[in-house]
Amino acid sequence: MVRRAKRNAVLSGIAAVCFATAYVAGVVAAGAYLAPIYGPAMAALLIAAIMLVTGLFFVSVLSFLKYRDRKRKARSQVAKQLTVAAAVSILPQLTKNKGLMITAALGGLAFLAAQALGDDDEGGG
Repeated sequence: MVRRAKRNAVLSGIAAVCFATAYVAGVVAAGAYLAPIYGPAMAALLIAAIMLVTGLFFVSVLSFLKYRDRKRKARSQVAKQLTVAAAVSILPQLTKNKGLMITAALGGLAFLAAQALGDDDEGGG
């Protein structure tokens, strides 16, 4: 397993270097193509503007995804609170019967344990 992880890390690193080289070569080629048409300074500004717009696009997509995750987490929290409120509201009826009370207490402990384990998997990023 460690060998596989090392192999994957090395191959991913090599692929990253190849992609970075291809990106730099593409930017240089675009500059070389645009320089005779617009001049070197305008070609550089044009490439910079395109990269800026592209970067802003990706930042806006990331911002939208974070916003959606926050909304989803908030809805999940509301659902958890409603579940707890519903459980607390039926508690007086359960206290009349000792067997039901014990079952409800065990179920509540199992629910809390499952929620605690589920929070670890969500990752707070």
